[in-house]
Amino acid sequence: LSTAMRRHHEIRGDNVQLSFIDASQYSMDEIYSRAGQMNAQLIIGPLAKDEVSQLEQRNSVPLPTLALNYGSGEQNRAAGLFQYGLSAEDEARQAARRAYQDGHRQMSVMVPDNDWGRRVGEAFWNEFHGQGGEVTTAVRYNPDSAVTNAVQTALNVSGERAQLGSIDALFLLALPDYARQVPPTMDYYYAPNLPIYATSHLHEGHLQARRDQDLDDVMFMDIPWQIPDAAVGGEEVLPFYPTYQRLSEESDASMFRLMAMGVDAYEIATELSDISALNGLRGSTGTLYLTGDGRIYRELPWAKFQNGVPAPILIPGQ
Repeated sequence: LSTAMRRHHEIRGDNVQLSFIDASQYSMDEIYSRAGQMNAQLIIGPLAKDEVSQLEQRNSVPLPTLALNYGSGEQNRAAGLFQYGLSAEDEARQAARRAYQDGHRQMSVMVPDNDWGRRVGEAFWNEFHGQGGEVTTAVRYNPDSAVTNAVQTALNVSGERAQLGSIDALFLLALPDYARQVPPTMDYYYAPNLPIYATSHLHEGHLQARRDQDLDDVMFMDIPWQIPDAAVGGEEVLPFYPTYQRLSEESDASMFRLMAMGVDAYEIATELSDISALNGLRGSTGTLYLTGDGRIYRELPWAKFQNGVPAPILIPGQ
C-alpha cells in the first residue's frame, strides 16, 4: 500500500507531503500524537479491523483519519473517521442486487465454512432477502474437501441429477482453485445453464485462458484495474492510467488489488476536504461513494468468462 501511494504521488507530482509511521511500534494514541508533532493534516490507516472497530466507537478522532478497513460495528460513530477497503461484504450485496435485477428470485449460496464465508454469506442473504428474493439452499463448504459434496447439496442432487425446481441461480464465494471445479461439477449433475454470480475472489487477475475455461459463463465483479477491457473498454482509459502502467510493470499480480487500493486511498485522502468529490469518484478499485457514517462504498464493474477470458456482459438496451 505504501509503495502504491509513493508511486502515485511521484507520478501525480502534486504538493502533498507523505510521511510514514510504523504502526506496529505505537498505539493509536501515540500515532496521533506523533502525527500532530509532524503537523500532519490527515492520517491514512490503521489497516487492522479490530483497531478500526475501536476507533469507530469514539465520539471523534484527533485528526481526520482514513482507515484502510471497515469496523465491525453497526455504524461508524466517530466524527472525522472515514473507512475504505476492499470489502467482500460489499461485493456480496452487489451480487445480490444484480441477481435480483436479472430476474432471479430463488438462490442457492456456496460460501466457505469459516468466519470470512459466514460474514459474506450473511451479507448476501440479508441483501437478497431485502430485495424480495429467497435463499432456498445455503452450503458452507470445507475449502480443503472435494467440491462434489458441496455442489450436490447446493443443487439438491437426487439420483445424479440436480433438482432445480426451487433454484434459479447460484451465488459463489470461492478462491480460484476451488471455483474452477464448480461449473464442471454442475455440468455433471445436469445443471450447465444455471447462472453463477461470484465475487472478485475467483479471479487471479492475470490472463490464463486455459485454466480459466472451466469458469466460462460465470459472472463476477472485479476492480477496473483487473478487468480493463470489460470495465472501461481498454487499459488506456482506466482511472489513473500512468500509475496503472507503472505499477503493472513493478507489481506481482497477486498484489495488484492492494496496489490499486493504495492509489484510491491517496485519492480519497486528498479529496476529503471536498467531500462532495467522493460521490461517484471513478477509482482504480471501483466507483466510490461516501455513505452517511463515513464508510466508503465501492460499485464494481461486472465481467463474464468467455473462452477463459474476462469479457463484458452485454445487456440488451444498454
